[in-house]
Amino acid sequence: TLAPVYQRSKEINTDLVGLVDAWGEGFVNELDYRKEARATTEFSKAMKERQLGSVFAPEVVEHLSSTHVLTTKWVDGERLSDSDADDVPRLCGVALNAYLTMLLDTGTLHCDPHPGNLLRTPDGRLCILDWGMVINVPEDLQLSLLEFIADLNAENYEDVPDDLVKLQFVPEHKIDELRQSGLTVAISNMLSLAAEGGGPKGAMQRMVAQNKERYAEALAEFDDLDSKEATEVRQRLFREDWKKQMAEDAMSRSGDQVSTSTTMDVTMKIEEMQEQNADVFAIPDYFVYMSRAFSTLEGIGLSSDPNYSILQECYPYLAKRLLSDDSPRARGALRMLLYGKGDELDLGKVRELSDGLESYSSSTTSVQSGRGRSQEGRNAAVEQLADVLLSEEGNYVQELLLRESAAALDATVRDAILTTLEPLRNPPFPVPSLGLFTLPLEVAKASLELQTIDDIDRKKLENVKILTSALGKSRGSSASTRKPRSGLTDGSVDVGRLLQEVNKRQRALSRIGVRFAGSLAHIQARRLRARTSTTVSDLEERRASEVIAERLAGLGADTLDELAGAISSLDKDLN
Repeated sequence: TLAPVYQRSKEINTDLVGLVDAWGEGFVNELDYRKEARATTEFSKAMKERQLGSVFAPEVVEHLSSTHVLTTKWVDGERLSDSDADDVPRLCGVALNAYLTMLLDTGTLHCDPHPGNLLRTPDGRLCILDWGMVINVPEDLQLSLLEFIADLNAENYEDVPDDLVKLQFVPEHKIDELRQSGLTVAISNMLSLAAEGGGPKGAMQRMVAQNKERYAEALAEFDDLDSKEATEVRQRLFREDWKKQMAEDAMSRSGDQVSTSTTMDVTMKIEEMQEQNADVFAIPDYFVYMSRAFSTLEGIGLSSDPNYSILQECYPYLAKRLLSDDSPRARGALRMLLYGKGDELDLGKVRELSDGLESYSSSTTSVQSGRGRSQEGRNAAVEQLADVLLSEEGNYVQELLLRESAAALDATVRDAILTTLEPLRNPPFPVPSLGLFTLPLEVAKASLELQTIDDIDRKKLENVKILTSALGKSRGSSASTRKPRSGLTDGSVDVGRLLQEVNKRQRALSRIGVRFAGSLAHIQARRLRARTSTTVSDLEERRASEVIAERLAGLGADTLDELAGAISSLDKDLN
């Protein structure tokens, strides 16, 4: 009864009663060993179903277990945090993938991942102990977390406030206050530094280095930039800029004047923000468990690699999830990752997704695959990618790639036509209009006018060159000097393996071909439709070839739209 009164008096949004109830429920559940046995068994089953062969839980001995006694088979192993084996970083990745799978897929999160509960077995697998404390993560929250991670990776910090509302950090009616407070800048800067790895120490070192460079002119009078005096000046300038950025961000949103482990570090900063802005921020109950789990994993990772970045290590799972989840919100997260706020595909992100999927499969499929001694993980990644790209029923990823491929082909063909027929489009001498005598030439020029290449087309052509170059390298070399996160030295596309998967899906290929034709017709229709917006008065002032081009564009767009509709019907009939 006191908690609600305290919340109102202090203007705190955090549900204190719910927070205590969540802790209490976890403690009580820990005393029921039937629930713990069920959670233990279900985890191993879920990991096996998802082909995560590198992680498991102890096998429960059912006939020797009850409400008050839990018996499992013995597991040989050593604490992951105490192990000096060279595969500890790999197992940190395995653990992280397992926890992300629990958090964003199975919906049952292990809440007690202290170092004693993470064992490295002699065969190089990870065993997770003690399943007495788990929480259920609703599907809506899973998708909100997925969108949040995608926004961070795409550096789309503008939508972070909306993500914080969905994640229950900020009540929906407080979102305007959050934007006007300028805290979006603080959150963005904090997460941007955290993403580069190295834990709080690494983030601080990068911030100091950035500030030395930023304030070089003001610090020029000091011989030692690390002296107490220079440090005080640097920190003062940083605080002033920080407040200025927050104020400018707030004013840009409201138009009014305003008053003036990375995981553990981020958690502490969120708690500080909550304390300083208690009327805006709240700490949801699930975050207490989630931050505990991930700060433990990051601590182990940093102990073996001082530059370990838990945010970057989340990417392989993100890639796998976004490529395999065709739900509307997952589609939105994938589009944000690949396109950002614009309409141009980021080929770098496409490559990162491909590498991320391979890294995920390689590190989790088997121990030998994770150590780079087997192609099992890579083959699994190729098969999973083929299942998505060559799906007979179609999906969002396939739709995106078909559309991009159609746009690229359209731009390539038009570029070739224009290059060849440029003299006809722009003759070296003026040709007078002679009515019917020059009409064929005007029509030809109008047709070429519709093939004009713009900046978007040039970007498509550049992407084609990049993809062609990458494919050529993958055929000519079986190895790459660039190492993906999984530690494998070969980052190239296994064209031979991909062709094997293609040969297995002959029926799917016919339907994909039909869909590609539909995408091509749709792309061309949309391009021509954009040329039909000229008004009648404009038409009277334009050259004959331009007027003809406008009319040809309209006719062509109508015809292609009908063709696209017919092709779509054909695809459905093939089902």
